[in-house]
Amino acid sequence: MGMTVTEKILARASGRDKVSPGEFLDCKVDLISTMDLQGNLVLNTLKKLGVSKVRSPEKVAIILDHQSPSHSVAMADIHKNIRTTAHELGITNLYDVGTGIMHVILPEKGHILPGELVVMNESHTPTAGAMGAAVMGVGQTDAAAVMALGEIWMMVPETIRINLVGELQKGVTTKDVALKLMSIFRYEEKAVYKTIEIGGPGLRTISMDGRFTLTNFCSDMGAKSAIIEPDEITLEYLQGRALRDYTPYYSDPDCTYSETYEINLNELEPLVACPHALDNVHPVTSVAGTKINQAHLGTCTNGRLEDIKAAAEIMKNQRVALGVRFLVVPGSKEVYKKAMKLGYLEILSDAGAVIMSPGCGPCAGDHSGVLAADEICISSGNRNWKGRMGSKDSFVYLGSPETVAASAIHGVITDPRDFY
Repeated sequence: MGMTVTEKILARASGRDKVSPGEFLDCKVDLISTMDLQGNLVLNTLKKLGVSKVRSPEKVAIILDHQSPSHSVAMADIHKNIRTTAHELGITNLYDVGTGIMHVILPEKGHILPGELVVMNESHTPTAGAMGAAVMGVGQTDAAAVMALGEIWMMVPETIRINLVGELQKGVTTKDVALKLMSIFRYEEKAVYKTIEIGGPGLRTISMDGRFTLTNFCSDMGAKSAIIEPDEITLEYLQGRALRDYTPYYSDPDCTYSETYEINLNELEPLVACPHALDNVHPVTSVAGTKINQAHLGTCTNGRLEDIKAAAEIMKNQRVALGVRFLVVPGSKEVYKKAMKLGYLEILSDAGAVIMSPGCGPCAGDHSGVLAADEICISSGNRNWKGRMGSKDSFVYLGSPETVAASAIHGVITDPRDFY
């Protein structure tokens, strides 16, 4: 029997000709990354282990994105410690405040390439699997060990295959595909410690930005990783970005999948995840008219250029509804600069949106847009747990950038197809 793309990558990383699900491997890691919330713990763990230099500094990246810019003295102290310790350990790939979100900037900067094994100390790690890499999440102790040793011990996951067919209709987006998948696999239920491999003829109609949205949402399905085999869209994205040579891998025709699903893109409609669960997914039409206090466009799910463009196209010659706060947070400085040059940020600002510094923004409910009790937010983010974006008595709905923009205009949750 053949191997899946993920199994081939793990075989290469472990120096094996063939691997199978359930096997335990010692794997060489091509990149290890962490961020401010966890990064401080990882670096302190290295200190406690007596590590004075990381094994391969060029294979380590640290991003200050979640609590960025720092909102308290305590967080400023943590950021200071990260900067100082990273320098002491010889880590040069430190992306400081305002650079952007790790899951956006690492592919942008060419740190993650097809065929590689990448581990990250962050919960939305599967996102960069859209590059055709095996990208897997680990805890702080494992992250510290990888920085020190350059390798990791892991089990080969089973692979679930998703075949996309058809083409998305106007007003329907890859966020709606991601929400559809969440409704199938549920929150940490059917895909725990599995790889979700996304392909099929419908994938050809989905941009690189959209692919990151798909793999991003797989993390909360419990997936160990998500992956999309590289194609011409991937390779075009990589032109001028790749920092080193790479070798793409592809699944064999006779490989084994634990399950296979088909999603007909033609049949999808705009969806939302309603409070307080990611898998509480319903058509936008079922909650249309729900009053909102805040609209939020951004995060590692939908903070890319395509997302900001879509919102700007809807907001052109429109105004944010009275009493609504519309927060726009580009996922990276690159996205910010391109959106500014193309006029998207001006359109959004003129409509009444607040343009914020690149980063995670209000997604985690720590700063820059915290919700008060009884307030309702429509967000293009990835989590809507009770208290996620502020008060435990607030409510968060998750939808596409188009749904967020349309809702910001009307002041109530709105079907974006009304604008097409």
